[in-house]
Amino acid sequence: MAVASKILKTIDTSCHEYMHPWVSSCSDASAGVLIHSIQASFRIYVTTYMLTLLMKGRKPTKKELKRTLLSIIQSTAFLSCHAFGFSSGVCLLRRLFGKFNVLSVAFVPCFLCSLVGILIERPSRRGLLSLYVTNVASETFYNMMVDRGIINPIPYGDLFIFGSSITLLLYFFRGQHNKTDSIYSLLRFVVGPSEENDYTKPLLSPQTPQLEKLNQDTIRQTITDIHQAYCTIDSKLKTIWTNDVCPHAYGCLHYVLSSGTRLFLVGYTLQLTLKSLLQANRILRKPSYILKLMISPDTFSLGAFLGGFSSIYRIVSCVMRRLLGKDSKYICIPAGSLASLTFCLYRNNTIALYVMLKTLQVLLS
Repeated sequence: MAVASKILKTIDTSCHEYMHPWVSSCSDASAGVLIHSIQASFRIYVTTYMLTLLMKGRKPTKKELKRTLLSIIQSTAFLSCHAFGFSSGVCLLRRLFGKFNVLSVAFVPCFLCSLVGILIERPSRRGLLSLYVTNVASETFYNMMVDRGIINPIPYGDLFIFGSSITLLLYFFRGQHNKTDSIYSLLRFVVGPSEENDYTKPLLSPQTPQLEKLNQDTIRQTITDIHQAYCTIDSKLKTIWTNDVCPHAYGCLHYVLSSGTRLFLVGYTLQLTLKSLLQANRILRKPSYILKLMISPDTFSLGAFLGGFSSIYRIVSCVMRRLLGKDSKYICIPAGSLASLTFCLYRNNTIALYVMLKTLQVLLS
C-alpha cells in the first residue's frame, strides 16, 4: 500500500511548468517540438545513411539511393514521432486526469510513444534499436546506483566486461553461428572472414607486379612510381612468414599489417569525420581548426583501438597455429583476450555494455 500511494501521489505542477515553459499553449508547444524534431532527426539520419553508403566504397545504384531515401524518411518519422508523442502525451494525460503522478509524468507517455514509434521504424532496425536503448538504460541505471552510493564502481570493470564478452563472441564466430547477425558481420570486418569456422583457404599463385614506364608528366609519373613501389612492397610482404596451417592466402606478416593499417585508417577517418561534423560551425569560421582536429590524440583513439585489436588478434592466432601445428577454434580465447586490451585506447561504457548485451542475446537465442 505504501508503494502504491507513492506511485499515485499527486505531483503539484502543470505541464506548462514541467514540459513546455517557453509557451503556455500545449498545442503550440507540441507543434514546435514536432517541427524541430523533424529537422534534427532528418539531419541525424541523412548523416548516418550517407556514411553507410560511403563505407561501401563504391558508386551507389539508383535502387540503393531510392532505398536510402525511403529509409531516411522512415527513420526520421520514427524519431520525430517519439519526440512529438512524448511531449503531446504528457499534456494529454495531464488534461485527462487533471494532475500528474509518478506514472503519468514520464513512464506512461514515454512507453506509449516508444511503442508507436518502433512500429513506424523498419523491422530490420527494431532489434538493433531495442538493444541500443536497453544498453543506454542499463548504463543509466548503473550510474544512478553509483551516484547514490548503493554500489561501488569496479576499477577497469568496463575492460573486463568488453574482454570477456568479445572473447565469447569470437568463440561463437569460430564455431557454428547465425551468419546474418549484425555482430558477426562486424567481427568479419574487424578480424577478417578467414577466421570464420567454414572459411576455405583460396589457392593463389604468387604474382609479380607488372611495372610499366610510360611517358607521363611529373605528377602522374610520381603517382605511378609510388603505386609501383607499394605493389612491390606488398608482393614482398605476401611471401614473408608463410604457414600452411593458417587459413589466410598470403604470409602472416602481410595478413597482420594489411588489416591493422586498413582498420586504423577507417577508425581515424570516422573519428575525424564525426569531429568535423560536430565542429562544423567552428571550422567554417576558422578553417585552420581542421588541422588541429587531424593531429588531436582523441582523433587517433578509435583507429588505434580497431587497428590494434585486429593486429593483435591476428598475430596471436598465427603464432598459436605455428606452435600447435594446426588450427583450432580455441585459439580465439587467448587471441581475443589479448586483443581486448586495446579497449584501453578507446574506453567507452556504451560499447562495453552493447557487446555484453549482444553476447547475452546470442547465448539465449
